[in-house]
Amino acid sequence: MPVLRKMPVLRKMPVLRKMPVLRKMPVLRKMPVLRKMPVPPRCPFYKTLKIIPLFSNAGKCTQDNGLSTQNSALSLLKRLLIATAVLLAVVPTTTSCSLLERQPRSNSTLVYKGPVRQEVKAGSLIPGTDIRYISRTEDKTAEVLINGQRAFKRSGDSLDWTGSPLRGVEMRLNQRVLVYSDERLQAGGTVRLTVDGVSSKPGWVPQVPAQTNPSLVVYKVPVLYRVKQGETIPGTTLSYTGKTDKGAQLGGLPTGESPYRQGGDSISWRGELRPRVYLDLVVRTTLYNEDRLNVTGFATVILAIGG
Repeated sequence: MPVLRKMPVLRKMPVLRKMPVLRKMPVLRKMPVLRKMPVPPRCPFYKTLKIIPLFSNAGKCTQDNGLSTQNSALSLLKRLLIATAVLLAVVPTTTSCSLLERQPRSNSTLVYKGPVRQEVKAGSLIPGTDIRYISRTEDKTAEVLINGQRAFKRSGDSLDWTGSPLRGVEMRLNQRVLVYSDERLQAGGTVRLTVDGVSSKPGWVPQVPAQTNPSLVVYKVPVLYRVKQGETIPGTTLSYTGKTDKGAQLGGLPTGESPYRQGGDSISWRGELRPRVYLDLVVRTTLYNEDRLNVTGFATVILAIGG
């Protein structure tokens, strides 16, 4: 019989050490997503108001070079005001602007605010105020009388006034001297008119003269109104009846005039707000639906202070 060989002795396998227990990682909470803050829209008159103080250089040139430079500066300011009006016409209805004054809730009070440029001849008053321009002095300053007190102004200096040119009307002028000469002074800034005791009546309004008339105070300011259905356009007797297939329907129009207005169509009203205070309003339809009518344009406020 063959001799059986010894089986090899199997060595013990090494004992594997236990793996360390991994602890669960803490769950990180999601960081909150920071939303960007909405940037408030800038007033369309922002550029105009920023540029007005810069006319001080134009005033200095005028004093040295005569009225030709003065006329060019005024022409530039006029273009700026026209550009402002164009910007206003394309501003979305949701835009807010400090120059577009919100009307008080009371129907008997109206507020008008906007940019202004005024010219006063030497020896005359700025209409509606007690600011009198005397003349340019030898040291090239503008001598004015305000409330009976003498003041000497240079281009860029303030020329403010607050008072009541007529009963029921409060006026606040925030102006800066633009240019001046021996013959006249010109200022630019903003005006705010508050008319109380309003009882609107359509009818005649005084004709605005081409030249400054000391018996009339005239200010043309931008307006933007959101008129709810059944309400009237501020300062007028025109109401918004509602949306129709023919367009926005108005009430309170003269007999025989079509009451319908499409988007972009004009709406005008002329009449008296209160004794010796008149309004010439020309606006255009920008939006209308079942709930409201939006219009924007210009209001010319006329104060008959003389006579």
